[in-house]
Amino acid sequence: AEPIKEGTGRIVRFDLRPLDELNRPRIDVLASLSGIFRDSFANTVDLLDDLFERAAEAPGEPIERNCIQKHALELKEDGVDRPAARLFSNPPGDDGSMVNEVVGSGGWEDETMLGETWRGRNAYSYGRAEQQQQDGSTGSGGTGEGTARPEVLDKLLSTTERIV
Repeated sequence: AEPIKEGTGRIVRFDLRPLDELNRPRIDVLASLSGIFRDSFANTVDLLDDLFERAAEAPGEPIERNCIQKHALELKEDGVDRPAARLFSNPPGDDGSMVNEVVGSGGWEDETMLGETWRGRNAYSYGRAEQQQQDGSTGSGGTGEGTARPEVLDKLLSTTERIV
């Protein structure tokens, strides 16, 4: 994407780069946001959410070259709400994945338990479209309350090749 700035230099939107400029397929991502980032940079979260929504609906792009659209369409066919959600974090008003606490307490037996702890705590999607769905608004209302969307998170995790 390319940032679009207003006269003051503030980013007001991200525009999708055309596929022919990318020279590769459009890659799907899952962003795991810290509670601090989620709450302190709501405008950025909203702008990124808008970008993912538009990538999932990009007209004229071959499905095999737009993985965001491909996965969103699969989720939509399964009846999932907000299939373009890509920004995930903890429950609203809560911070931390609790993985460090589980490790520190010794209350785990294998890495699967740690993964499930992280997954269970980070199944809430955030962004402009999340707020619009909750209150019916058409403008930016901030990241709002977030919504548990484990089905979207599970789909994205099932297609993940790398975690950074």
